[in-house]
Amino acid sequence: MQNSIILKIPSDLNCFELIAITIHKLSQKVYFSKQDEQNLISAAKELIENSVIHGYKTHQGFIEISFHPFEYGLRIDIKDWGLPMSAQKPTAVPIDLKVDKGFNRVYNLVDTFKYLNLGKEGKQFTILKYASHPHAPKPTNEKQHKYIHKTLKIKPKTLEVRDFKEGDEEAIARLIYENYGHSYIKDLFYYPKQILEYHGTKFFSTVALVGGEIVGHFALTKMPNANIAEIGIVVVDPKYQGQGIMNEMFDHLIKHAQALKLDAIFGEAMMYHTFSQKSNLSHGFKESAMLIGKVPAAVAIEQNLLTKNFLRGSLLVGYKIFNHTTKKCYLPTQYKTIILKTYENLGLKFKPNTKIKPKHKKESHLHYIYEPLAEVAVVTVERYGKHFEHKFKQILHQLRAKHCHMIYADICLEKNPKIDKIITILNKHRFFYSGILFLQYNNRDYLRLQNKHSDIIGKKNLQCYTSFCTSLLRYIQKDEKRVKKL
Repeated sequence: MQNSIILKIPSDLNCFELIAITIHKLSQKVYFSKQDEQNLISAAKELIENSVIHGYKTHQGFIEISFHPFEYGLRIDIKDWGLPMSAQKPTAVPIDLKVDKGFNRVYNLVDTFKYLNLGKEGKQFTILKYASHPHAPKPTNEKQHKYIHKTLKIKPKTLEVRDFKEGDEEAIARLIYENYGHSYIKDLFYYPKQILEYHGTKFFSTVALVGGEIVGHFALTKMPNANIAEIGIVVVDPKYQGQGIMNEMFDHLIKHAQALKLDAIFGEAMMYHTFSQKSNLSHGFKESAMLIGKVPAAVAIEQNLLTKNFLRGSLLVGYKIFNHTTKKCYLPTQYKTIILKTYENLGLKFKPNTKIKPKHKKESHLHYIYEPLAEVAVVTVERYGKHFEHKFKQILHQLRAKHCHMIYADICLEKNPKIDKIITILNKHRFFYSGILFLQYNNRDYLRLQNKHSDIIGKKNLQCYTSFCTSLLRYIQKDEKRVKKL
């Protein structure tokens, strides 16, 4: 994360002075009052003492403290590799907030207090504090004023939108940095050389120019083993935001996708940011799935309070289909109704598959992809066969050991005559409905289920813009409650 500081100290309380000094310096940058600063120092001291006295009571070790400042606030992660602690211990308090000691004291001093058991990687406490009386910083120089407070109006007929050309790569990397600092999850776009190298194979870029200067970027990212692409990596120079540049690039991007003869494009709109939902819908996208908890907690949108609680966000998947032949699908009994509604929402046709089940039982075919930066994973179920549940449980155990916050399961609707058995097994392991992913792999449609493995997934940031989105959210919430009772 941009501007983050990491300290690693021995398990010695005499070293706490370094932490207090760091909090003091950072407090000045995030506009903390003296009381805010003192409260955070006191909370950090309680947790450091816990690590030293309880975590390392039988041996010496190290404590890692990472500081993550943001506008009007500071998050601190305190990690140690000492004696394990029950996950129930910190969540069992506050027993009595009038008791000013231990974890009760920490709860009183900060706005957010979390605990995470990392298994072999130790344990981590997270505390987060907001400024009690934030005030807007005054620009310190002309350059800061130009970028933060002044919006430059685009003169008529001066905006140009076109495909990527060699030589654009450095300006694209600059735009990514200006909008995200060093926090953007797709780090390829920080390297101009790699942007040039992979353009035309992994992704296809559209750029916007004003007076010959590149001020916007939007891209199609080609999906492997499929003739579809994801829209994204959209950035606009802060000086020119709010003037319709993104929409102009969006229109150009759709034409580019059609010229590439893609079967479909899709987008993942942040659910705590309804603007992205509206933008996709206005360009002909239709919703098909909801990915709970896929957005890392560190991702934040300026002036959006729903992103400042250090909770994972969710995504709404929408498709714009150019070519979709009538499919023969095996429909699971449990989800038949919602699947039919989803196909209808996109105006697509399919036929129920009545193919005779094979006499000989084949081997199960399933595999997974782990995304460490997002802390999520996708298990793909291509075929049900011998020892399916055993193999699935092995994969699930491996992914939980990696501390995945969300695990998704994609089930091919066109190759699984025993799809009801698959659903029964996955429901038993608390996988609930997510939606349909069209033409996802090898031009086939997939049913996606999802499994929570985290307690930091936001519930209030599930904002819907359409009636279909609202009904899909209600269905997913109801299905989650159902599988918990199995």
